[in-house]
Amino acid sequence: MDSFSESYAEARGKFLVACAGAGVRVTSYSRQGLTGEAGEALATDVACLGPEDTERAAIVICGTHGSEAFAASAILTRWLSSRNDGGLGVRLVLVHAINPWAFAHRTRTDEDNVDINRNFLVFDGGPLPDNPAYDPVVPFLHHDPSDAAEVLQSHRAYKAHFDTHGWALEGEVWSGQWHRPDGVMYGGKAPSWSNVTFRRIVREHLSRARTIGFLDWHTCMGQFGEIVHLIFDAPDSDEHRAATGWWGLTAKENSAFKTGEKPNYRGLLCRAIGQERPDARIAGAVVEFGTADDYQIFRGDLIDRWLRFEGRHHPDASALRASYVDICCPRDVSWRRLVEARGPALMDQLLAGVAAW
Repeated sequence: MDSFSESYAEARGKFLVACAGAGVRVTSYSRQGLTGEAGEALATDVACLGPEDTERAAIVICGTHGSEAFAASAILTRWLSSRNDGGLGVRLVLVHAINPWAFAHRTRTDEDNVDINRNFLVFDGGPLPDNPAYDPVVPFLHHDPSDAAEVLQSHRAYKAHFDTHGWALEGEVWSGQWHRPDGVMYGGKAPSWSNVTFRRIVREHLSRARTIGFLDWHTCMGQFGEIVHLIFDAPDSDEHRAATGWWGLTAKENSAFKTGEKPNYRGLLCRAIGQERPDARIAGAVVEFGTADDYQIFRGDLIDRWLRFEGRHHPDASALRASYVDICCPRDVSWRRLVEARGPALMDQLLAGVAAW
């Protein structure tokens, strides 16, 4: 399991060493004015492989949600250390730690509690999306997680709320909210640093591509050991057919959602690729490695939000933070073996798919 790390600094070091060993050029986008938990410098590092003049490219993104980056970074490092791009003629852009502050502080959101995967909206001074489904669940989600019995009670009340009002409302809750800066899925009031930087990366490194495939690594969604592909293109579109073909997806892959349908997520990072390159055809997926059951994921969300606000000085804050990270990136050896084996293979399938599309 030597591709996994215990900190952002260690993960970044392993990624850069793997890049150097593979002879890969790296461009670093420094996060000025902020540091990690140990005072370390922060940056998003971008490695580019393959021909610059090709019209086919793939981009793989690590660290949209900070603590989920431990697995994603391990995949990129593992792939670089044993890569076999096969001379497919595809330019590959690896984005390591697009949300470096969150990675370094072992949390989901950036320094302003912005979930950057809800931040890619048009901020033009107009009204931001309204989410009336969020406030009724605040008593369950904005809750002290330090007492296990109370967390269980809160989870049961949360489920009872949707049993009564319909589980489709849960999808509305998680689609994003823009009026509670201290809440989960907060999309912010303006483009975050990660938003601005990711758009810059797309413009600078994918400017020549006319065919683009993407893979945005995440964890938590799905059962322990399950791999969930979230494809946001219309099911009858060429882009959806391309992505399902690349990864051999034949069944409807919405099993991670109780309603059987993906929520209408707003402000997704992957949408920015098309916004910056509207002349290109683009396909891909958010890929999740499942880590735990619904209760543990709920508990993790409570822990992370509470530690950012009410619980930051709690005597058990460090232990609770470690519990949260273990939900996002389990230490279980079988899970980590799955990530190290399947992650690079899914990257190879992406490259082969883009080359043949």
